Amino acid sequence: MDSAILRGGVSIGILTNFTLTAQLFSGHCPADQPPEPPRITPEQATIQSAESRNDELTKELTKKDAKIQALEDEIKALKKTKKPASSATKTSAWRAYEVTAYTNGFSSTGKSKGDPGYGITASGKKTAEGRTIACPPSIPFGTRVQIEGVGVRVCEDRGSAIKEGHLDVYVRSEKEALSFGRRSLRAKIINN
Repeated sequence: MDSAILRGGVSIGILTNFTLTAQLFSGHCPADQPPEPPRITPEQATIQSAESRNDELTKELTKKDAKIQALEDEIKALKKTKKPASSATKTSAWRAYEVTAYTNGFSSTGKSKGDPGYGITASGKKTAEGRTIACPPSIPFGTRVQIEGVGVRVCEDRGSAIKEGHLDVYVRSEKEALSFGRRSLRAKIINN
């Protein structure tokens, strides 16, 4: 081997040993130094930030989903316990009624034009042809009644002569009331 190369190698080795020895005495040993944190690229930092935010959003959504589920369960429970509004009347089958007609006049109501309450029904509404009928107390005001050959009318009035199984249809004139007469017709109560 060439003596110059050999001498150069020995001097490099001596310098390396000297550097290591100096570091040991000064307390700076390469093995004692903490490792450098891993270096990440800006793209990796953006991805890590997005993943962290995604985790936070997932947790928030999970909490909100739990709240929504609790509310849906509460609604279901309320629907199960909610009782349908009891209606005083239900759709009934056709049955026979004695049907007559009346007017606002004295012969039907005992009132004349100008009297207080003339043309006002027991329910407080004004009589209306094609709408108003007088019904027995078993049929609540506002109940719709379909009368065969007459049509659908609304129970808005009462009368001392109106007993169970009797309906009285309002018409405008005494002549119409007399012409209508007394009929046996089928009628049914229609659910409101």
